[in-house]
Amino acid sequence: MAFAEAPARRTWLVGLLMGLVTLAPMAIDIYLPSLPAMAAAFGAPMSGLQASITLFIFTVGLGQVLIGPLADRHGRRPVALAGVAAYLAGSALGALAPSIETFYAARVVQGLGACAASLVAFAAVRDRYSPTEGARIYSYLNGALCLVPALAPMVGGLLAMHAGWRSTFGFMAAFALALAVLLVRRFEETHARHERAASAPLYSVARYKPIVASARFYYYAAFALAGMAMILVFVSAAPVVLVQQLGYSELGFSAWFGGNAAINIGAFFLAPLFIRRFGRRAMVRTGMVALLAASAMHVAAWLWLPLSAAAFMAPVAVLTVGFSLALGSALSLALEPFADRAGTAAAVFGLLEMSGSALAATLLLESGIAPQAAMALAGGAIVGPLWLLAGRMNRETPPAARS
Repeated sequence: MAFAEAPARRTWLVGLLMGLVTLAPMAIDIYLPSLPAMAAAFGAPMSGLQASITLFIFTVGLGQVLIGPLADRHGRRPVALAGVAAYLAGSALGALAPSIETFYAARVVQGLGACAASLVAFAAVRDRYSPTEGARIYSYLNGALCLVPALAPMVGGLLAMHAGWRSTFGFMAAFALALAVLLVRRFEETHARHERAASAPLYSVARYKPIVASARFYYYAAFALAGMAMILVFVSAAPVVLVQQLGYSELGFSAWFGGNAAINIGAFFLAPLFIRRFGRRAMVRTGMVALLAASAMHVAAWLWLPLSAAAFMAPVAVLTVGFSLALGSALSLALEPFADRAGTAAAVFGLLEMSGSALAATLLLESGIAPQAAMALAGGAIVGPLWLLAGRMNRETPPAARS
């Protein structure tokens, strides 16, 4: 159900939701420049510190299915406040951690907090706005998600240089504290039908059945999985290709990486205009064309062109634009039939998008094939069949999800 609201209240809500979704990428990107110093401080190998990233992502993915039903039953506001509080506690523990084992525990707490915050943000959009308006708001949230990776490593590097690596976790704790204060003062409950007195089990097969049985839901989640898998392969392979193979300095690498991030941000913030003009399904089809085109460009560059930054990055730019324009619409269309369990549906979507793409990217990277071929496989093998099903999916009438 869409609600009429004053522009100022709408601005505050969207701003708070953007703050909630930035917690997860901040916790991944801000301490990347400090990994060597952290390894020395803990007396641990680099692989041990890299595992803290994987542990965080795993926790965020698993937390989706645990926290989604809580947000549906008890409401968005208490879950958001609890999530930010957990993120604050995990950040503080990370800043003070005397050992790598304690640091791992901090990352688990941080991950659960980031998961709750992000899940509430996307579910609240479904609560408050119509499907079309919601797709535009999702695009703004995804734009915020893209802005953090462009800025967080630079902020983290400056903090570590002047105050040590622990200051990066102090920064995250301070950010969470400020966000918590704003949530207490400004964030109102958005889920009018939350089940405070529900007697049904919190976690039940029946609650997930309409979601996991929906071909429509899998269709749009698979698109998100494919795009995220391509992006994860790119992010993992870019330092190897640009720095080790092509010899770019850290500054040169940042220029290429930052340029792509700027394209990503611009596309996400343009997406609402295109959604308003052409509709959500048209934007998803556009995203599919872009992913398939990027896959073909990667194959062509891999087979017939000498390795260069331009040859490697041009297909990534096509991928970035298409996926950025389409992701908000895909999420909106996936969640649309599940108004009575939007938190649960958002949880399953996030689990498939994050954990599924991480698994796919890991398998492709571990296979030993060239990163261009890996990105092409991630896009073509998933999006190709989706494109063939597009006509059927566009004729489908959204089922009504019932409790």
